[in-house]
Amino acid sequence: MPGPEIALLWAASFAVGIWWQWRSPQTAAPWNKRIFNFYFHFFAPVVVLFAYTVVPADAATLLGLGAVIAASWIVLGLGLGYARAAARDRGEQGALALGCGFTNTVTLGYPVVSAVFGPAGLALQVLFAQFMYLIPIVSVSTTIAAHYGNGTRPRSWKGILRQVVNVPLIFAGIAVAIRAAGFDIEPYVAAPTDWVVFLMGPIGFLELGLALPLDRISHDVADLWRGAVPILMRLAAAPAILFGIHLATGIHVPGVYYLSIAMPAAFHTLILARVYGLPGPMMRLIVVMSTAIMVGAIVVGLAFFD
Repeated sequence: MPGPEIALLWAASFAVGIWWQWRSPQTAAPWNKRIFNFYFHFFAPVVVLFAYTVVPADAATLLGLGAVIAASWIVLGLGLGYARAAARDRGEQGALALGCGFTNTVTLGYPVVSAVFGPAGLALQVLFAQFMYLIPIVSVSTTIAAHYGNGTRPRSWKGILRQVVNVPLIFAGIAVAIRAAGFDIEPYVAAPTDWVVFLMGPIGFLELGLALPLDRISHDVADLWRGAVPILMRLAAAPAILFGIHLATGIHVPGVYYLSIAMPAAFHTLILARVYGLPGPMMRLIVVMSTAIMVGAIVVGLAFFD
């Protein structure tokens, strides 16, 4: 499907989510959580199973992923430092830190990387999405949201374990076990993965429309300046840091990882902001502006190079 048509499908899905939330906010919130849980527990495992089936577990792959992990923690550290220095209150610290540290690895990442790099690129993208921070991204982002949120106490070790040992991680272990046993299941997971990746885009934008705060936009100039730094961190500083690690170490970093780490702020940060009482308008500003910039760049790029 051509790039502009995909963009129109995403826009229509986003519009449906906004309309739904505006017409029936009492049903939009629970359905937002249901949709997120559906794709986390059913869509994500399919893609993970595919990735761990086809990606070579060689030294070059592991070193490239190691460079991503190092870059991601550096970006998050810079984001936490910036949030501490620039935020007006504790809640805004959390929003700024989430905006800096968490990229859209799935909703935009999967379909965009698949369109640009094909199945081999998608396999690397799933590794990126699962191990950007070495441990699952959702456990890191949820911990930050809880730390800066509405009085949430630190979770017990059992709660943390439940976040880390999640369904996609379990399916990764299943795929590794199947592969170690010498079975090739790629023919059985390739076609379902194509459909799942295609559907992740519109479903993700529907979820964004359901989670996006609809209160009146009233940002002052100071808000725009504070929100601009996480946007620049995601779209420019993160890939630059990854490239710097490549120059310093000589590690080969696949082009997929540069595109992945330059994705806009993650949609799920809006859900975390709502759950943990972080300032929704600031989170909305960061997510929407960074996404608009990246989607515009994707559409222009596909128009010229498709």
